[in-house]
Amino acid sequence: MGRSVNERPVLTPGTFYHRLSNRYYQVTSGAMARHQLDAGGHPINPMEKSVTLAIGSGNHAITYVHRTSQGRLLELPVSWYAKTSGYAMSPGYDRAEHLDFRREISASCLFCHSAGAEPAAIDCRRCHGAVQAHRQRPQRGNILNPARLAPQRQLEICLQCHLETASQGITDSLRRPGRAIFSFRPGEPLPDYKLYFDRQGAKANDRMEINHAGYRLLQSRCYLESGGRMTCTTCHDPHAAIVRKNACVQCHTRPHREGDCVGCHMPKRAPADAIHTEMTDHKIAQRPRFTNPIREDFVGAEPVVDFYTKSDRLSLAFANLQEPDTDIYRAYLTRDPQNEPVMVALGKALLRLNQPRAAGEVLGKAVRLNPRDTDALNYLAVSEAVQGNHRKALEILVKAVAENPDHTLARINLGITHEALGEMAAALADYEEAIRLQPDSAEARLRRNGVLQRLPR
Repeated sequence: MGRSVNERPVLTPGTFYHRLSNRYYQVTSGAMARHQLDAGGHPINPMEKSVTLAIGSGNHAITYVHRTSQGRLLELPVSWYAKTSGYAMSPGYDRAEHLDFRREISASCLFCHSAGAEPAAIDCRRCHGAVQAHRQRPQRGNILNPARLAPQRQLEICLQCHLETASQGITDSLRRPGRAIFSFRPGEPLPDYKLYFDRQGAKANDRMEINHAGYRLLQSRCYLESGGRMTCTTCHDPHAAIVRKNACVQCHTRPHREGDCVGCHMPKRAPADAIHTEMTDHKIAQRPRFTNPIREDFVGAEPVVDFYTKSDRLSLAFANLQEPDTDIYRAYLTRDPQNEPVMVALGKALLRLNQPRAAGEVLGKAVRLNPRDTDALNYLAVSEAVQGNHRKALEILVKAVAENPDHTLARINLGITHEALGEMAAALADYEEAIRLQPDSAEARLRRNGVLQRLPR
């Protein structure tokens, strides 16, 4: 997972207080813990998870991962940052309401951080394809040499992981129908695997994020005027992960001054979606525009348009969805009938339209495709409860919580179902656990207080 995945990470003990969420974190040699303080200064809502994996080279940061007993991978809320030589909130967590110990690492995340669905360090296969024959008998012809590919195919080997237009706010990419997450093979056209999208006005906004190297490079004048000949390896040694010496003078044979071209024309900037990091801006510019990354943060309702790839009308409509649309979901499933996340989205939309029976049919199919999908199980249970089938809902929710004990919403719905069945003590225990999992859950607190008022004193 990353070029420095460590399955036996050694942590430096330390503590960190996150003021925005009023949570205290403690890192030990093998675990991470959290608690809050009540009005009397006593610890409440304790949580502790062991550290199973570490992600990151350490050049910028190291993020830690917990593997649950069910085999799920959870990103832990505190990371180590080289810039401060200390702990702070993980990327995306530096806000009042964050996912704490509940953010599951999906297979889509693993695609770029791991050699496969099971966490492992990125190896030769990511760029050279199948390598077993070459390992057994090294020779030309039994391994892919990216240098022999057309420049665009070379570039796309890097872009498979290093092209992200936006980390949040829009659907930045969609895999082609029928393509599995780990199905991309070096040398094939990247648009055959995935479509990419961007906000219509994003180029003018000049936003830069932590994984924007490829995105910014594609907008640079150097790339645009190279006629497609410029690739990542024009400047980078792919094996040493360093910049080639005198890379710029390969094209700029008469630089206006001697010295560091990169320092002036590719300045380091603080990405808008991460803290305590500085990344090189790959939008090579004659006169870079230095901006405040907080002010350049951009969330808007602009239309989403194609970026790098050319999509069809349905894919573009799907990427532009801002509200659930059952017609678009159904059309997409007609083309990609095994797309389980879209099934779940359709099921949720049908529930909002008060069509629980139709929702149950779609969600039931999603569960049959992936019995471990807690979201599908949770909403399937809701569809049963809305129809008055509380015992059936309870059965499904017990499975959901057993599969994913950290799923707060499933735990809350379990409490609601126990309430509907008159099992108040069980409901109270569910709400208490939901609060421990997610201390900022207003719904869990309101429902717990409601049960407390109804219990005999």
